[in-house]
Amino acid sequence: MKTYFVSLGCPKNTVDAEASLGLLQRAGCTIMDDPRDADLLIVNACSFIDAAWRETLEEVEHLARIKEHDPPKKLVLMGCLPLHRGDGWRESLRFVDHFLPAGGHSLLPSIVESFRGGHDRGRWSPVEGLDRFAGFEKRVRITPRHIAYVKIAEGCSRCCTFCAIPRIRGAMVSRTRDSIVREIETLRENGAREVSLLAQDVALYSDGRKRFADLIGAIVGTGVDWIRILYLHPGSLTIDLARRIFEHPSVCRYLEVPVQHASDRVLERMGRHYTRKHLERVLGGIRSEFPDVVVRSEVMVGFPGEEDSDFDELKSFVESAQFASLGVFVYSREAGTAASSLDGRAAQSAGPERASEIVDIQRSVTFGLLSDQKGRKHRVLVDRLIEKGADGHGDCSYAGRYYGQAYEIDGEVYLNARDLTVGEFVEARITNADVFDLEAELDHSYNP
Repeated sequence: MKTYFVSLGCPKNTVDAEASLGLLQRAGCTIMDDPRDADLLIVNACSFIDAAWRETLEEVEHLARIKEHDPPKKLVLMGCLPLHRGDGWRESLRFVDHFLPAGGHSLLPSIVESFRGGHDRGRWSPVEGLDRFAGFEKRVRITPRHIAYVKIAEGCSRCCTFCAIPRIRGAMVSRTRDSIVREIETLRENGAREVSLLAQDVALYSDGRKRFADLIGAIVGTGVDWIRILYLHPGSLTIDLARRIFEHPSVCRYLEVPVQHASDRVLERMGRHYTRKHLERVLGGIRSEFPDVVVRSEVMVGFPGEEDSDFDELKSFVESAQFASLGVFVYSREAGTAASSLDGRAAQSAGPERASEIVDIQRSVTFGLLSDQKGRKHRVLVDRLIEKGADGHGDCSYAGRYYGQAYEIDGEVYLNARDLTVGEFVEARITNADVFDLEAELDHSYNP
């Protein structure tokens, strides 16, 4: 069956998409680049915030118009959105032939077989009890060959009042350490130089025998060059955990710690179960022991009941926390979450203006931190060729990253050099900085 597959959203969705593509190919599907040439159209949807939901809806409606001119085509909507938006919303999308909730990608081969045989399996597949990590070790990669995301757990057992992820993806379940190590060994054999470990909170990883720091030790043993850790809940982060993971040279001294807010009152309403004092103590302690650590975070403004004094606290914290980069989100009401029924909704109307203020503060912080990089030497992973030199000769423009920059999340390091290879490491000296990115020149004397 000729299949067109599009995946939207975060790196976790990327992993699910790669596993799905592997399952589809082994089921005899041919992956097509043009939806008009396909018999089966699949959208791996994201709906975490309103903007993601709208992007998904636009993509589904685009494919529905193509399907309208070729009715035998089948359209499947999978991922976060089918469960997130509820039955009424699904009923409004009559042109979707089948809905497959997150965690159900292992059913794709049987769905394909049903379509081939002309059987009606209904418009909805329950996913309770399925293997949420099916096909992970035999993925079809859609990231560059030298970069890979590795999902070590699925779902979330925390109860943040604004978040629908536990409802969408279920309680947290960890993969076995052996499966993760086997996958990374295969990725490394196939050219991966950097793996980014994904979970809603990697620190809560446990396969029943080993916990996260033990897993890191096993991954280090694969010999992969860079191990990057994404999504550490502040309530799980400790100075001792940082010591245990940063003792390994291949672990990037980079932490993604979504603090969400700094007002104790708002944090309590969010169900975050930590305080500003905790954030300052832990982040300060880690930076004291590891001065070269790079910390990225996310904050939310316009949460129900956020008062001017709460926002002032957040602004002062962002100024003092010195995050290398910061995602800023305006609260989005999610049906079925505890926050959707909280009073104080008026704060949301101030959200866009408050987000703009935080962005301005963070731009200044980021520029200052990047400016401090000038003259420093770094090992840079070359990600892409930007443009060739004149007539294909001479210096070319390349983009890469040092350890403090995550792929497609943070800025890049721009290099002018001859004959670099994408996926290789080079030694470079930072020569200039702007608000997001760095410029560098090769430093052949640098021996890290």
